[in-house]
Amino acid sequence: MHERLDVDRPEPGVVLLRPSGDLDAYTAPGLRAELHRATDGNGDVALVVVDLKGITFIDSAGLGTLVGAHRRMRESGGRLRIVRPPTLVSRAFELTGLDEVLDLCDDREQALARR
Repeated sequence: MHERLDVDRPEPGVVLLRPSGDLDAYTAPGLRAELHRATDGNGDVALVVVDLKGITFIDSAGLGTLVGAHRRMRESGGRLRIVRPPTLVSRAFELTGLDEVLDLCDDREQALARR
């Protein structure tokens, strides 16, 4: 499935990314580029939310993209929150232990509300 990526700025200092489809070695570079744009600014972005509800598959390239963004946001004093993907896809987070490392939320509202 072809990956699609929607980008919103629901309020100042917040970026919301909504990829859909497969997040794999072929499509992860697009998400990585958007995450770099969001996190390589002058510190004006305090929160990046990646809503994975529309993801149908994720591989190590997709997971690595999220881990890299998590590290960059922490280094800049910001936060990365991830809205949990569908159950089958979220299994990859559990198997790798990333569910204990990344800030996973049950829905977009929860991810945007916690500051």
